[in-house]
Amino acid sequence: MTSLPTSPEDPREWKIFPRNLTARAAYIVPGNPVVTRPEDGVDNCYPGLEMDAKNIQKMFFPGLYFEVYGAPGAKLGGLMPASLAQQWIDLGLSQDDLGDDLYMWAMRGAVTDLSGTVNTVNFDFTGKQGLYVWRQINALMPGDVSVAIGPKPPAKGAPLTAAMSAMEQGTSHIERDPNGTLLWAALTAPRLDYLDAQGVLQPEVYDPGDLTRTLCTPWTYDFRDCQCFYWASNKPDVISSEDGQYEYLNFQRKNRFVEPQTQDIAYGYNARRQREIDYAEMMDDWKQLRPVLNGREQGDTYVPPEGPVGPVLTLEQIKTEVTYLASVEHALAVQYLYAFYSVDVPWVEPDKDEDLRMFRLWNSARTVFDVAIDEMRHFRWANEILSLLGAETTAKRASTLGRTFKVPFYLQSLSSPQLQWFIDVERPSRSTVAGLDGMYVGILHSLQQLPDDALDPEVRRQAVEIVKLIVDEGEGHYVRFSTAQQNFAYYDDAGRGELPSYILPGVWRDGTANANRDIPYATLYGVPVKADGEGGQMQQLSDNHYQALLMLLKIAFAIPEANLSGPALQRAIAVMFRMHSVNLEMAAKGVTPLFTLPEGWELDPPVKDADTAMQLLDRAMSLLSEAEEKAAPQALTLRAAPTKGLADVAAHHADLGEIHAAFAEAIARSRLAR
Repeated sequence: MTSLPTSPEDPREWKIFPRNLTARAAYIVPGNPVVTRPEDGVDNCYPGLEMDAKNIQKMFFPGLYFEVYGAPGAKLGGLMPASLAQQWIDLGLSQDDLGDDLYMWAMRGAVTDLSGTVNTVNFDFTGKQGLYVWRQINALMPGDVSVAIGPKPPAKGAPLTAAMSAMEQGTSHIERDPNGTLLWAALTAPRLDYLDAQGVLQPEVYDPGDLTRTLCTPWTYDFRDCQCFYWASNKPDVISSEDGQYEYLNFQRKNRFVEPQTQDIAYGYNARRQREIDYAEMMDDWKQLRPVLNGREQGDTYVPPEGPVGPVLTLEQIKTEVTYLASVEHALAVQYLYAFYSVDVPWVEPDKDEDLRMFRLWNSARTVFDVAIDEMRHFRWANEILSLLGAETTAKRASTLGRTFKVPFYLQSLSSPQLQWFIDVERPSRSTVAGLDGMYVGILHSLQQLPDDALDPEVRRQAVEIVKLIVDEGEGHYVRFSTAQQNFAYYDDAGRGELPSYILPGVWRDGTANANRDIPYATLYGVPVKADGEGGQMQQLSDNHYQALLMLLKIAFAIPEANLSGPALQRAIAVMFRMHSVNLEMAAKGVTPLFTLPEGWELDPPVKDADTAMQLLDRAMSLLSEAEEKAAPQALTLRAAPTKGLADVAAHHADLGEIHAAFAEAIARSRLAR
């Protein structure tokens, strides 16, 4: 098959084309949302998307509708549609029988085995949940299918045996006791085709709303079950109160009119469920759920917050601020990484069922690591803004963090005050003069105020979008750090002092008197300490990778063409993973990484031409080659450290020749060489 030539803009690369007549309508049907068209749909069978495909198969038997979500089994929910249910009503089945809670006891139909052979088999649903029944229904081939139904969930005994015997004969029969109570029924009919000959859903089978009746909307019970790791895009889990008094409240809490409210962030699943409204309340009184904007509940009237306040920066001032912020992102990434290494957790995620406390500790520490990775991305994004604005890019590291904080760069273990400092740094702000987030708000505000003759509108649009991404992720960092703080407290029984029990032993717990008044602690814990012997070799290995990585980043940031710098950066990621593996092992052995900047780095001139870029590339490769040749053998084995998949990526991109070739090609093809 010959493939058609495509380009990134060609819709054939991403568009799903409809195959039935209804979806092929050449116009958007008035009143229908765009997600009703297959080319815009996710087409997944789980609730929360544009349809729930399970509702199709719940109508597999003509005239019977089965609910499949219950633990006891598949319950007969109705005799519908009426036109198809009439045959069973004529046989003697009535709507009143449904009051006895009829369930599907057994089923007989054709299925295929692994070889593709079609076999007719019996299914006994004794002790099976409803969704298990649905899975078997989903596997049925076209043709006759028989079902046995009876009161209550199926159980072994004479009624089930009799019903299955009648079902196997392929005839329809209803058995009642002398009082007229249904004992069991065996029904046989062709499996219902849910599409007609034109590929359209059978209009006489499915009423409007049948396919969306179980979606995650506030007036349906399934909305209650949707959580943050599910597709509940329109439902938050944890919110702040309208007045801001409570920072972490369950959105579905039942005690919303009781004071004081119960903060709900570090509790287990079952405990949270007990404090939520139930399914009936969700359907009958869903209006009690308040609208949520920016993570906070709103009252009857929403008053938009005032716009950012502060001076409007000129284009040159914006360049200066973004240059500084790029260096701050670099510094924060290193601070967060260093703090992560100080936490005593295994390299791989522990089993939740075996040790819940360690599981929560591991995930809290992982949050710190993940935010460090985000800061590295912000480091890159800030440089993309500089490139868009025509400013020089930078790979420097800030020596002072924040215009308002003015705290010198330093490294220490993840002490309780240090974690609080991280939260304070990431705290959202609508002021352009307060906090790190406020500095980005000021840049965003100023970019939007620049006249067209000062900055090309398209360039401004692209820069604004990147700044918005950084601001949004910054707000996420604040929430994630706050959540991690709660989970750290759970691990340490909420009795943490300055130095929690989860900090690694040895130098990581050593206290140092703080002589710098600008650092807001009397004591620093686990500050970097140069080691001797094997520890010193590992520190040098770590520094070699850190310094080489900075040089490669500096080159990549200076290359204006993203299609050239991007592939080169992907190769450079291997260097970061190598450094990470070494640092993990060092931490476990009681040795701290140093994160030493290259000599003269703060005075190093920017990369403006290919010759300078190649010289910097040679310096980086020399550092990496030195690490390959002179590092202790035991340190070299660390690149396979099990860091939840990161080592696999590193191994895939670990060849130094590939790294050099990728950067050399990017330099030669970029505008730096012209």
